[in-house]
Amino acid sequence: MSRRTDRAAARTARRDSLLVLLSRAQRGVVLTAAEAALLRAHVEAEVADADRYRREAGGQQAAVRREQQRTRAAEAAIEEAEQRAAEAEQQLAALAQH
Repeated sequence: MSRRTDRAAARTARRDSLLVLLSRAQRGVVLTAAEAALLRAHVEAEVADADRYRREAGGQQAAVRREQQRTRAAEAAIEEAEQRAAEAEQQLAALAQH
């Protein structure tokens, strides 16, 4: 198995266990100390994953914004070059008429 597959399998197992523990607690079953510790560990792992994904998403959004800025700058440079080319063509045409 790849690391990605291993992580996905571990996450699925953790979430399955978490759902079982939550269902038991919701039905009023008193969790043992070991079950309560497991519940806490699962929740902490989910929170850590969510925080990591949020940071990664923030980094990706920042990268997208940087690329958008670069694209806008490149488009502005292209427009400026096209304008200069058009002006040069007009100047050449004016010189050719004289």
